Amino acid sequence: MATLTSSVDHTNDLLVITCASGKQATALLPHLVQKWRRLRLICHSPTSVERLKAQYPEAEVIRTDLGLPKEPERILKDAAVIYHVEPPFAHRQAVMGFNMIDAARKEAKEGTFKHFVYASVLNTQQRKMIHHDQRLQVEEYLMESELNYTILQSTHFMFLFPVAPMLAQENPVYMANWNPNVRFSFLALGDLGEVGAKVLDERERHYAAQYPLVSDGPLIYHEICSMVSREIGKEIQLQQKTYEESVQGFLLRLFGSLDVDSESVDAVERILLYYNRHG
Repeated sequence: MATLTSSVDHTNDLLVITCASGKQATALLPHLVQKWRRLRLICHSPTSVERLKAQYPEAEVIRTDLGLPKEPERILKDAAVIYHVEPPFAHRQAVMGFNMIDAARKEAKEGTFKHFVYASVLNTQQRKMIHHDQRLQVEEYLMESELNYTILQSTHFMFLFPVAPMLAQENPVYMANWNPNVRFSFLALGDLGEVGAKVLDERERHYAAQYPLVSDGPLIYHEICSMVSREIGKEIQLQQKTYEESVQGFLLRLFGSLDVDSESVDAVERILLYYNRHG
């Protein structure tokens, strides 16, 4: 079998990364900055702009709202590749994906675009969760777009377990957001960052590929607490929040407010119900 040679030009190819101040991009960027000379980092808030400019002074940083239908064309102008991360539980998330794919198709036809890397989630066919259903629609649209694509399907992130607060407590208590006896698979952000960089650097080897990504598991949260307890030398007590407490906590963490559009509230409520039963 012939070995594919990557067409990546690290000096001239423009790489766009959306949600560039988020957890996924934060794990990815350290693998890229020494190779990729042209980076366009997309973010939403003034604080993110300041932080990204300070961390990556050679990169182009653009503040925008991915929900605006015409912004993807501006974002992808002269781009060769995009690593597309969507805001979690965002209003009309599928439409954001459709608009970005349409802009990439236009740029591929008229410009320099070559590769669309989509940061999706594991098991998008579990459609009772709204954000899974929306990403399944984006995956399908991308597969039928005639673009060269790669889909990365990440599972439950390990960083969500609050090790630092457990260390700070004399008698640590972990308040689970769902049934702690339901099993989850886990993914380390560092692993996701390495995979993303490999896909971007090797390009053609990963065209039309879909990668389910899991670092460890499946485990129940009782097992997680036991493992962390051994490492920190403290016994972690495990309790479960009420469903209402979990919903409010998720909304505050994601949006900083309980005054959120109904679609985003529905998405959070559905995922917590699903996790509580199925993981």
